[in-house]
Amino acid sequence: MSAFLLTCFLNMNVDAKIYFKDVNDCLYYAEKLTEQSVQIPEKVESYKCMCKLVAYVDERRTKVY
Repeated sequence: MSAFLLTCFLNMNVDAKIYFKDVNDCLYYAEKLTEQSVQIPEKVESYKCMCKLVAYVDERRTKVY
């Protein structure tokens, strides 16, 4: 099955990945999570999140919401 991958970056590193069946769910969470701040000892970092269509996801091995 195809799915939408929500990927969040923190300081240019992938911090989280989650799969959704519906693009609207993916976009909702991307909007809510983007620009949220995290306090790191020396500074404050912000998440950058985006959705990407993935052609094939094996549902037996990957949780798709």
